[in-house]
Amino acid sequence: MENLAPVLITTLNRSVHFKRCVESLALSTLADKTELYIALDYPLHEGQRAGYEEIKKYLSDIKGFKSVIIIERDKNFGAIDNFFKSLDEVFEKYDKVIISEDDNVFSTDFIAFVNKGLNVYESRADIFSISGYQYPVKVPKSYKEDVYIWTGFSAWGVGIWKEKWEKIDWKYPELKSFLDDKENIRNLNIIADHYVPALRRIIDSGNITGDSLICHHLFIHGLYSVFPVVSRVRNMGNDGSGVNCTNLEKDIYGNQEIYDGNSNCILPIDIEPESSVFSSMYYHFKVKIKTKIKKILKVNLSKLGLVAKLRINSKKYGN
Repeated sequence: MENLAPVLITTLNRSVHFKRCVESLALSTLADKTELYIALDYPLHEGQRAGYEEIKKYLSDIKGFKSVIIIERDKNFGAIDNFFKSLDEVFEKYDKVIISEDDNVFSTDFIAFVNKGLNVYESRADIFSISGYQYPVKVPKSYKEDVYIWTGFSAWGVGIWKEKWEKIDWKYPELKSFLDDKENIRNLNIIADHYVPALRRIIDSGNITGDSLICHHLFIHGLYSVFPVVSRVRNMGNDGSGVNCTNLEKDIYGNQEIYDGNSNCILPIDIEPESSVFSSMYYHFKVKIKTKIKKILKVNLSKLGLVAKLRINSKKYGN
């Protein structure tokens, strides 16, 4: 396979995760023909120092790739800036890249699978990314393809094109008006009912969660990502060590089975959305009714607490 995409991994101090990630990637077919970029952020506080130093020592031992390019920060950039600035550096040389966080483990055909997808679907204007990760979802047995397309995105090992990536508006100027439209809400909820709350959190907090904003970009432009029916990635980060992932009591991600073979999968250029797959994804992400009730109760209790405080203050000041 010619014209391979480089792989970019961002990291800081999770040395155990990082080593496991790189070592599994080195076992992937075509790793020896692939350039590996590593963007190492600088510690924000001394609690991150030991893991950071461990990673620094390990970098010179990395083997199995065509070359290893280290982007080392001399001050703390933070996870978001470290990612975006290192991605800009890669895009100065390449028009496509495979990105990964440092807590993933890969199948032996991961690099080949994602590169194949990048080559096959580059000309499809409606395909935004090639995901190596598949959610722990049971795709209907009636679905016979090796891959499917869906209005969603996962950063857990994904191939992207520079031209398509740079069309995302990270300032999200229309997001509030978009969420004020009830039809938009209904249509988003048909895909996955966690999208709307995630987008509202961006508005309320001002903090960008990349996956959520990308999914919004896909929705408003009629775009899809390609996903494998059998995952090529296992995520090990739900142990409380990451920025965005919590410590799961039952880790369905860290225990997920991944593909074990030589990737003879077929990627049909004319693949279309499949309603049965969309239904499976919807039910996977559906917020449980108990969770919804708890959220409603929490909001109502908060309101009651505020009312109580107002009443107390009213009596206190004789109003």
